[in-house]
Amino acid sequence: MRLTTRAAAGAAALGLLALAAAPASAAPRAGFGGAAAARASACYVYNISGGAVNIRSGPGQRYTQIGTLAKGAKLPCGTDGDSGTKGQRYTSCGGGDSWSTIRVNGRDGWVASECVAFGV
Repeated sequence: MRLTTRAAAGAAALGLLALAAAPASAAPRAGFGGAAAARASACYVYNISGGAVNIRSGPGQRYTQIGTLAKGAKLPCGTDGDSGTKGQRYTSCGGGDSWSTIRVNGRDGWVASECVAFGV
């Protein structure tokens, strides 16, 4: 009797493991834009610099400033997500030439990539 109880418990445990290991459906929800939309909607740009970061109309300091991202603030990622765009060199936040898109007032803006971090 004791052996039968252990066997039944073992079989039940294996059954639970088999259910947990079954792959989940990879189909996107209806009305959802797929993986790219999921990544964009879960992506935020965080200001990690020591002060406000200028948001520009293009990837460089020669482009018009269209806003600022306050120290410690976040805004949604732009259409490029967390991939940088090579543009004009800058010296802030250690310098570089990579610019990241950010959504501000319903459109894309660009911030110096070295001044921000990406997250959810």
